[in-house]
Amino acid sequence: MGWNPGLWDQWPGGYAAVVSRVAGGSPFVTQWSVGARREAQPGADAWLLRQGGSHGIIGHGVVLTHPYEDTHFADPRRTAMFVDVSFDSMVVEEDRLPRDVLEVVVPEVAWRFQFRSGNRVAREPNQRLHDLWRQVTSGD
Repeated sequence: MGWNPGLWDQWPGGYAAVVSRVAGGSPFVTQWSVGARREAQPGADAWLLRQGGSHGIIGHGVVLTHPYEDTHFADPRRTAMFVDVSFDSMVVEEDRLPRDVLEVVVPEVAWRFQFRSGNRVAREPNQRLHDLWRQVTSGD
């Protein structure tokens, strides 16, 4: 799932406040746009990809719902598909898992061509993402 703060930056209290909340043990549950996608499944990993500059993974969560239609986040005259996500691990932007590392360790994903609505990651590359994320969040 992509986040570009130049297009949307409405985290309650700001992104850093949400990171602090999650670090304190309280998952952050929110609605997230998946564009026109309808294949997201409850229980799937949700990787939060920082876009629009400092590219890289900054969060992990779990999809809670099947996609559903709701009012578009940027244009109330339109609709989009959304899922509910529970973010359980997030880092400040400076501690992100950078795109250049992602391109080397998980080359199956086109990291430079991701949309805000996200893309599916196959099982084996997803496991490598989990391994990398553990390194980032454990300070190794």
